[in-house]
Amino acid sequence: MGWVLTASGSLASPHEMGGALSVNLAQPEQRRIERLEIVDASSGADLRLCRRKAGGLQATLVWMDLDVAKVVQANGDFHARLAARQDVLVLVRTGPRLRVTRNGQTAVVSMDRADEDGLDLVQAVLAGSHAARAFRAVHRQLTDDARASAPGVALDSLDALLALLQGEPAALDRRAPDARSAAWRVSRIVRRTEPTCYSAYEAEVISAWDDYSQCIYDVRWFPGMQEVCAFTWLLRVESAWFRFIACSSFPLKVQ
Repeated sequence: MGWVLTASGSLASPHEMGGALSVNLAQPEQRRIERLEIVDASSGADLRLCRRKAGGLQATLVWMDLDVAKVVQANGDFHARLAARQDVLVLVRTGPRLRVTRNGQTAVVSMDRADEDGLDLVQAVLAGSHAARAFRAVHRQLTDDARASAPGVALDSLDALLALLQGEPAALDRRAPDARSAAWRVSRIVRRTEPTCYSAYEAEVISAWDDYSQCIYDVRWFPGMQEVCAFTWLLRVESAWFRFIACSSFPLKVQ
């Protein structure tokens, strides 16, 4: 659906070479996302992924006075808490509703329909948030290894969500699969091996981006619907990430 994110047809020929390229080029990306803990080489931020006793996966980032924790459930619901200095920002997704709370103020936005009033209220709550600003600042400094790690992927979608809520839809363009590595550009070549946890994850991420691109085009004349396209994309990539972690049976620490 939509445009295909691949290199030119020459990469796919001969067929046997294409299959080898697809597998070999995917290995570095797969090794990155399999990292459960990493100290970012650029910023010094500490990123970790663990499993919660009550269920769900928790991704954390600690840097200076910034403490970020995001717990994701299998159905896509999540609870994120960002704290820095005296500023505490909490985002909770339950079904199609996203609740944003800060300094005693709360706003709710619907993620399955155009809700410009809700977005306006959320932006008012986010305005001046030191925690959001600190998180997005350190996120920009993260190396590719940190961003593509298991906790980094979950935190990257949190950064994308904050960008969207703060009126920066163009930030999602940087998440286009073909902008990340050669592995994405050849991933549509038919593989000659059995599907793996990673290949299933990769295929869903690319499919989600294709559908998002088509959605943006289809609703280009309808204010507020672009955000719905983006919210749907976020849910799909986060669900794909959760399934990949569960499928891979990583030795996650329980907290």
